[in-house]
Amino acid sequence: MKDMNTQELMNKVLLTAEERDSVNSVNPGWVKQFLFHNTWNNTYLNLDVYSEVDHEKRQFEMERGY
Repeated sequence: MKDMNTQELMNKVLLTAEERDSVNSVNPGWVKQFLFHNTWNNTYLNLDVYSEVDHEKRQFEMERGY
């Protein structure tokens, strides 16, 4: 894992299980409140940062070739 501090990890949209464990050791309440576990690929979606509007906009841009 790239050497990131806890604040940087908390600003990522998608965290690995290892990154989640690192944040959980420092701030378990935040992990419980904001991280959603994607069981199919064992990653964690940060609901504090993730925006469905931004996601849809990015998907649209990719479809249009931007």
